[in-house]
Amino acid sequence: MGHAKFVRLFLCLGFLFVLCGCSIATGAYMSPQSHFDFPNSNVIPIGHVSGEAAATGFYPMFMDADLKLEVIRNALQQKGGDILIDATYYYDIKSILILPFYTTTLKVEGTACKMELGKQELK
Repeated sequence: MGHAKFVRLFLCLGFLFVLCGCSIATGAYMSPQSHFDFPNSNVIPIGHVSGEAAATGFYPMFMDADLKLEVIRNALQQKGGDILIDATYYYDIKSILILPFYTTTLKVEGTACKMELGKQELK
């Protein structure tokens, strides 16, 4: 193998190594509801939903409030719900080995519900 071929092979392997990403963290957490329900309201389940959203930045964004709101909105749009209950959130954080960029993917599964305002009978 000539010197030029060796250099080309080394550069190609180095370039592929830099482009390869790796998953650095995955996990899940549960939440009883996506946000507070209105006082004096009936919460009516309308079906199972799931949603996904991703963001890229200089740091992992697994606790980012905007990303969480986006994934909840994506899930609730499927059934036209107002609130998400019994939700499980899954996150996956990937990075490019050499570069300081992280892609955080957040997924949610849960039950979409409608809220009927002012119809709860108080005792």
